[in-house]
Amino acid sequence: MLYRAKSGHTGEVITPWHGAAGPDGPVPQLFGRDASVTRVVDTATSPDAASLILVTGPNGIGHSAVLTAVRDELAARGLTTLTLRVARNEHGRPYSVAARLSAELAVLNRNGAPGRTARAAAPAPRPDAGRQLAAELRAAVTACDKLVVLIDDAQWTDPGSRAVLLPVLRTPAGGRVTFVCALRPSPADPEADRVALDRLRAAGVAEVVTLRPLRESEVRALVARQLQAKPSSSLLSTLRRECRGRPAAVLAAVAGYRRSGALCVFDRHAYLTSPERPPSLPAGLPPVEDLRQLGGRVWPVAKAVAVLHPLGPAATGLIAEAVEADEDTVREALAELCAEGVLRQGPEPGRWRFRVPLLASGLTTRLGPYERRRLAQLAVTAIWAGDATADGRYLAEQLVTAGPFVDSRRASGELLAAGSAAMLEDGYFAERWLRAAIGLITEPERRAQALLAHAAACCIHLRHADALDSAWTVLSEHAGLVTPEALLEMEMIYVVSLGGTFDRAALTEICDGGWRSLPGGEGHRILTRAVALCHLDRWREAYEHLTAQRDVWSRDNDTVAALGLLFSDCIAAFLGRPESFYRAVATPYRWPLWTQASRHRFEHLSQLARALMAFGELDRAERMLAAHELPSGYRPVPDRVVADSQSGRWDPALDLARLGLATGLSVGDLPTHTQLCRETSVILGARGQLARAREVIERARTVQPVMLHLLAVPEWCLDQALGATERSERVIADALALAVERGLIVGTEELWLMQAVSELAAGDQTAAQRCVDEVSRVAGLLGTGRARMCHLLARAVVHRDHAAADEAVRLVRRRAQPLEQADTMSMVVRHGLADPSLLHEAYALYGDLDALLRRAQLRPLMREHKLTMERQSLTTAENERLLATLVAEGLTNRELAVVLGGSEKSVESRLGRLFKRTGYRSRVELASAMLTGEYPG
Repeated sequence: MLYRAKSGHTGEVITPWHGAAGPDGPVPQLFGRDASVTRVVDTATSPDAASLILVTGPNGIGHSAVLTAVRDELAARGLTTLTLRVARNEHGRPYSVAARLSAELAVLNRNGAPGRTARAAAPAPRPDAGRQLAAELRAAVTACDKLVVLIDDAQWTDPGSRAVLLPVLRTPAGGRVTFVCALRPSPADPEADRVALDRLRAAGVAEVVTLRPLRESEVRALVARQLQAKPSSSLLSTLRRECRGRPAAVLAAVAGYRRSGALCVFDRHAYLTSPERPPSLPAGLPPVEDLRQLGGRVWPVAKAVAVLHPLGPAATGLIAEAVEADEDTVREALAELCAEGVLRQGPEPGRWRFRVPLLASGLTTRLGPYERRRLAQLAVTAIWAGDATADGRYLAEQLVTAGPFVDSRRASGELLAAGSAAMLEDGYFAERWLRAAIGLITEPERRAQALLAHAAACCIHLRHADALDSAWTVLSEHAGLVTPEALLEMEMIYVVSLGGTFDRAALTEICDGGWRSLPGGEGHRILTRAVALCHLDRWREAYEHLTAQRDVWSRDNDTVAALGLLFSDCIAAFLGRPESFYRAVATPYRWPLWTQASRHRFEHLSQLARALMAFGELDRAERMLAAHELPSGYRPVPDRVVADSQSGRWDPALDLARLGLATGLSVGDLPTHTQLCRETSVILGARGQLARAREVIERARTVQPVMLHLLAVPEWCLDQALGATERSERVIADALALAVERGLIVGTEELWLMQAVSELAAGDQTAAQRCVDEVSRVAGLLGTGRARMCHLLARAVVHRDHAAADEAVRLVRRRAQPLEQADTMSMVVRHGLADPSLLHEAYALYGDLDALLRRAQLRPLMREHKLTMERQSLTTAENERLLATLVAEGLTNRELAVVLGGSEKSVESRLGRLFKRTGYRSRVELASAMLTGEYPG
């Protein structure tokens, strides 16, 4: 299920810029070009076909791929084609293209098939060469049956050949041959190209087909087919910014991200682990190689401008210094790059922009180590001297590259400041800049400070392996050089990172005795052991340890006392003792570290909000965060997933959840991974993606097995959907036993409610009453809205209490969590405790969530109560989409019959109708269409 591409992945296809077949494999099928190919083919085959069809558009837009598709379609229609590709150096060889074409036509007329002289050298021109070639071409064309000549890179055709060919196109005999030419207009003089094309159109000689950049939907389809996974919105946004809709650039970027390990696939969705990280583009990228072959100063200038262009007008002089040339020579090279379509002038003189930003990355990959550092040195020196200006990110990146080529002390100081400032907002760059600062610092005290910042930044953004390395370096080598407060923070980061890297053996060693030898005072060691116990799911032990040692840690310094208080309050709340925790939520500003640093406030509020959401108290968490001005965008990915899921924003929740699971950004902090997996499996299960939901649950058990009883509700739903009633009952019973063993109360109210319903269905009123009593006990301990809701529902169902049912409905409406609201309404109606009209509201809520399976499960109950639904056509379409989803999940016909509440025979009939309507011939084709988004439902 999880795939992270590594460098050298054998399945990778390096796709040429212009879309022709690459050395490692064929280009995937065209996207967004069907209409253009059809237009060219139809025009070329019509009785009154134009003599010349020009396929135009900027570099990388797919000219060659379109010509290839046209050739294949013409061949399928039985037409003869002849293909020529013009080389750049032919532009200066008189009559080169005309001579090659004449030779090819002669072979074709003689043998009935194209010859093999497409790259033959043109003969030396004679004074009458033009007249002779024109005569030969007219004769060859006249002798042809219907023929289509496809010429790629026609912009390099020499002037003499153009002069010879144009009269041929205008003769009656020219109608026997249609020329289809891929022409890349000159960006240096687009107006002249437009005038020339208009003149050909007006003369009735040419038909012009302009290729436009791909739309976002077309880029999505292209990437999905290439990766066999749906691209995330962040990946699409990056490709749109870097590739400007050029299909070959998109494919090159995808290959580069895979090569660098920055692209990963989880649950058939593709993500960038770090969108800011540039792709590792292949050295042989055609537009880069084209520039290298230009010779002269163009190639070194192209590489230098890729690095220095953000410096604006100052870049020209710096490029001249880098390539050891005068500025006039550099300006000439820049003008040639503009003529090649690589650069364009910015909004002010001397400011350059890459037409396709990805090309700048391709050029920088061709820089050698010395070149990179030299260019970075020039940029940094100019900025420091005030001769150039750039944003802080650019300067920091050049400081990283320059390394020891600039003043190390100043560079390390600026990198440390930049990395610390970016700690909350930009994890990738913060980690990168701080790591570079560490490499430049030689003084032990300053090095220790940089390590502290680096470990904190990595831990905040859940980059646990990097955090672990820096934290351990501080603990083992620099413990005497940092403050006690900083030392405690490193110990906390060290333990959290052990959990994030799944090192349970190291955590166990700390709990069993290693904690006594940790640096720092006794308070440090007590807190470190408590946190390690929590990461091993030993919550009761952690609480007892903190309680027994409270006199020690509470009298230590402010940091020890503050963290001890936070841990003790949260753990006590999970164990059913929430009074102190609720006081902390009401007045977080009374926390001892509140005024010391913004990241302490961030961590404190995040931990409180995370615990509140574990209790289902989303509204209280949101109010607390808003009151203290912590924007939702600052919250870690797992917390945002839980918040979005509970509030009904399922699509962004699912996207973030997949990102977190794909990149490992959901482990370490407790109990975020389990909560994220719970919410993800709830969404997937409600939408009919049963196999994927099950995989997420299993992942939670193996990756970070903490508070696993929270997974019982979505797992119960999966078992119920598949008819595994006995197994679903064991799931609830086992989860309750696990919670009791751990001493945990959080999340048990839902389990006791489900147990009560199960016991009542089995006819055991006494057992059901015991469950009601347990829900009442939990609600009394926690005092949360969810616990009260569960108590009301248990009392309503077991005691047939209509008043309790009404109060439960009012409560869930106030809580405004759509799934909880719809499930509650469905339950009270199903048990005959409320007006059936509530089902309309529940059905609409499920629809807003796109909960296909929940909607399908509710329809029989609505029909039973003779409630009207939407038009039958809409219901049929939704049922088909659910069926296609379940098929893509790999369910057998027998399982489909259970889930859909029908017989295997009815399932076979529905599948037959689905295949007939969609045109898919097998389950595999249907599953592939669901994956790539091509399913027409």
